[in-house]
Amino acid sequence: MITGTLENIKEYQAIYPAISELASYLENHSLSDLDTKTALETITLIPLKSEKPGDNFDPRVLEAHKVQMDIHITLSGVDVVAYADLDKESAIFKEYDKDGDYLLAHSDNIKTITVPAGYFCIIPNQFAHMALYAGHQDVKKIVVKFNA
Repeated sequence: MITGTLENIKEYQAIYPAISELASYLENHSLSDLDTKTALETITLIPLKSEKPGDNFDPRVLEAHKVQMDIHITLSGVDVVAYADLDKESAIFKEYDKDGDYLLAHSDNIKTITVPAGYFCIIPNQFAHMALYAGHQDVKKIVVKFNA
């Protein structure tokens, strides 16, 4: 997990080259203005809003991806991202869905990161994760998806 302020996200483009397209996008666009899913050349930007966890929230459920990975950028509010090592701390209960690029796992070893407004969290594929986790507050965010 990598977290930091949005103004410093370009520092990670050597590790994740798709971040260069995000950095270029940010030079001419405000993420706050984004209200629909937007596909660019190597990244997809997905706006999300949530006031609190839903009624069916299960604190043991995490998701993981094989092809794509995520960057979660909090625009307002405070997001909470839960995570656990996929191989060592999770048990898959919904096998990988190739079309949706996700699987679901349970974990009893969940850790959390608080991601306040103006911060991002890069989630590498070795982690099962769940954003908008218990404790998040009035979140408006963008999820950036790109090939790992």
